Formats: sequence, C-alpha cells, structure tokens
Amino acid sequence: MIQDIKSFNSIGDGEVHDVVYAMHFSPLSGYLAGKERGGFHVQRLEEEWAQTFGVKHAIACNSATSGLMAAAFAVELGRGDKFLCPALTMSATAAAPMFTGAVPAFCDVDSRTFAMSPPRRNLCQDEKPKAVFLTHLFGLAIAEPCWTGWAREHGVKIVVDAAQAPFARCDDVLAGTTADIGVYSLNVHKPLQCGEGGICVTNDDDLAARLRKFINHGETINARIGLNLRMPEVCAAIARVQLKRGEEIIAGRIKQAEAIIAAIGNISGLCPPYVHPDCKHVYYTIPFLVYDCRAEFFAALRAQGVPIVEGYNGGPLYRMKPFAPLERHCPVAEELHDRSLLYFENCAYDPTLEQIEQIGAAFRKAAEMAL
Repeated sequence: MIQDIKSFNSIGDGEVHDVVYAMHFSPLSGYLAGKERGGFHVQRLEEEWAQTFGVKHAIACNSATSGLMAAAFAVELGRGDKFLCPALTMSATAAAPMFTGAVPAFCDVDSRTFAMSPPRRNLCQDEKPKAVFLTHLFGLAIAEPCWTGWAREHGVKIVVDAAQAPFARCDDVLAGTTADIGVYSLNVHKPLQCGEGGICVTNDDDLAARLRKFINHGETINARIGLNLRMPEVCAAIARVQLKRGEEIIAGRIKQAEAIIAAIGNISGLCPPYVHPDCKHVYYTIPFLVYDCRAEFFAALRAQGVPIVEGYNGGPLYRMKPFAPLERHCPVAEELHDRSLLYFENCAYDPTLEQIEQIGAAFRKAAEMAL
C-alpha cells in the first residue's frame, strides 16, 4: 500500500523573499487612478514573460479563465457567433468565451494525443466559426501548428488555452506563441503558480491593447466595457520568481513523469502517453489508455494507494448541464471518458524514488489482476 505521497509545491525561499519585499516596499496593486500597466512587479512580470516566450506582448491577469474571457472580447466574439473548442477540456475553455454571447461548437479529439482533431475531421461544410479555442490537454502541444495554419488560411482567430502546457514545444515553438492569443495559468494546481493568476500573450499590437484595456474595466474603450481582472503585486512577485525557475520546474515534472512511466514498464493492454518526436510533452498529468476492464484496473490501483483518476473531469462538456443544449456527439471523447482514459496527476504529487518504484509495481500487479 503506497502511503503519504507528498503534494507537489513549487514555492521556495526566493518566492517568500520577494513576496515580503513586495508587501513592504510597494502598493499591493499598481492600478491606481486607472493606471493601465499595473505596478512594478506586474510590469516586470509582463516584460520577463514576453522575453522568455519570445512574444511581443504579455498581459497579466488574475486567472487563465479571465484571460480566456478577455481574449474572447479582444477577438470580437459577439452574440450568436460560433467558436470551435474541444469537447474534452476544462469548462472555462468554453464558458469564458460564452460570456460574449458566442456559442461553442464542440469538436472531437484525437484518441492518442487528446488534442482537438484536425480541422478536416471536425468541420462541416456549412460551418463558419469566427474563432477557435484550442486546448493543450495534459501538456502536449501537438495540435497548435495544424490549427493555427488552418485559422490563418480561413481568416479565423485562434486562441490557445495553454494552461496545462507552459514550456511545452511543438516543432521547436513554445506552446501558445503562434496563436493570435495564447493563455497560460498560474493557478495553484499548475507547475508554475502564484495562487491565482494568468498571462495572455500575443504578437498583435491591437489585440494586446484590447486585452490590456478589458482587464482594467475597459474605461478607455469606447465600444465595449470591461471588468476588473487585474493581477495584484504580491501574485506578480511570486510569478516572477516562478518564471525564472520555470525551465527547472518543468524539467523536474518531465523527469518525474518519465521515471514513473519507466517504472511501470511495458504492460499488455496499457498504452503509455504518446509523445511525437517533434514535441516536448510537459506532463501536467500522465495519461494512460486501457481498452479492456478499465474499472477493474482502476479499482486495483486505488486499492494499492495509487491516486489515479478515471475518465476526465465529468466527460465531454456537453454532458454538463449548462452545456447540454449544445450537445454534439463526439464519439472519441465519449469513449475516452467512459471506457479507456486513466491519468496520474503529475501536477499534484511529488513521490519519492521509492514510491515511484511502488507505483510501477502497483501497475503491474493491477494488470495481473484485471487485464
């Protein structure tokens, strides 16, 4: 029985030091008197994030959900407009743009990568979406080049929800940086975190201006109002240290995931995460596929103390009551949730080397019992 797996926590002494400094020597928010750019730490975070990710603009906000909403308004989604998003994603990917009055068209996902399937598999001839909201689920950014290219060709804006994929790469390009707008999360459950926070990135001056104004009440926008979605100084101070340590933190998550996968080894009937040779998977979680007897396999793992998750977060979004009127049958997403997907929350745990070996042994034992 595996016991007492430590929770993962990326906060260290550097973050503590800089928080104390921010509390002592700065106003806790720099958006005083309608100031557009925030305070010292918010401004430095935005500059450092833009430099690190190789983009022209980075705009800090109080959550990735806020960033997705701001992005939806920035690309001028409005009532009745259609946007595409994957059926298998966190609810905010669809919910945030819906506050513009736009309507999601749920798209199926790939059975190996869990990313939104290529356009040719998802689009009907009569569909004319105004935007695409793409998610890099579990930390693999494989779909961005395909969807970004399609969006450019068809004059459609693309927003990438890279909340689970900071520092992921595909074709040697950082996740979220080729879209019209990329959105990252600094929520407490993410590898880089400041409790709550988000970052939007773009290379478009006009979109950057709209994002920046929307998260600050929209008081200088004539056409649309905005909201208070601003990041406070303390959160920005933490995020700056996390960003400096970002590559190191992500490397640690990858190393842990690869160690767990290696400890499990080859098990008949169990598919490990798919990683394309041109992509860098950052393993927000470690997904596995079991094509037979998943319930029995899941129960055997849980009985041994492995904190494994069955299915995905309630399943396809249209199974949630608020999205039910928009149901659009997505067979792969349903199959994954109902029958084959399991995942280890790499984002949440920090097992010792001994516990990693125990996890591997637990998988093999569960396979003997169930597969």
